[in-house]
Amino acid sequence: MRPGKHRNGDLSVEHEENKPYSMDGSILQEIESFSRKENFLSTFDKIKEVFPIRNISYVFLSEHPNIKAEDSFISTHSPEWQKLYYEKNFVQHDPAVKAAFNSILPVSWKDLRCKSAKEKQVMNLFREHEPSSSGITLPLRGLRGELGILTITAQETHLIENKANYSRLFSQVGTYVHEWFARQAGLRDEISTPSLSSREKQCLALYADGHMGLKVAEKLGVSEAAVRLYLTSARFKLQTQTTCGAVARAIRLGII
Repeated sequence: MRPGKHRNGDLSVEHEENKPYSMDGSILQEIESFSRKENFLSTFDKIKEVFPIRNISYVFLSEHPNIKAEDSFISTHSPEWQKLYYEKNFVQHDPAVKAAFNSILPVSWKDLRCKSAKEKQVMNLFREHEPSSSGITLPLRGLRGELGILTITAQETHLIENKANYSRLFSQVGTYVHEWFARQAGLRDEISTPSLSSREKQCLALYADGHMGLKVAEKLGVSEAAVRLYLTSARFKLQTQTTCGAVARAIRLGII
């Protein structure tokens, strides 16, 4: 796929396969101001205009008395597909959802193995609904064990070529969305801004820019083991289980 540019207002990004993508900070920040889950649809549409993504969906999977079933998800898929998915209770048979329950890593749909007729039905109906598409499902776990997933779909070849980019990028988006739903459920207390060392901030900032362990170590002139230590400390201070979550919270708090 040739490099291209997608624009949305003042948001623009150059796309080149296998190069790090970055998300405009204003998109992440506006999520925090939402008062209704329907506000996410306009943000998801902005992201779809900036990146060649077909659809974005989020589901808060953990049962909680403060979140009704009908308020636990938001999606840019057509109303027809959403109605079919939830009326038929496909979430109970979706192989991507089942895989996310047992993983902390992004689930690529091309690696899914349907184990039942119900699972095959879900995937076959999806392919009828969105031909030539595939997906990545990102498990999102909070400190209190609550589970959510963010799923993106796109043209299959493009998604395969950019799995690492999109996994990193949308883990940040997913963390913001998941935290919003967790706050609605009353599962979050506001935290004060923690004090991070300069190295911890540098590691998080480089990770946010798409660099991973070895590349971060090279840029900072330290060992990869030291980078892991800095990131572990940053996650502890920011009260998150994942580095993507730490990056998202550091951005939210204005640390990086």
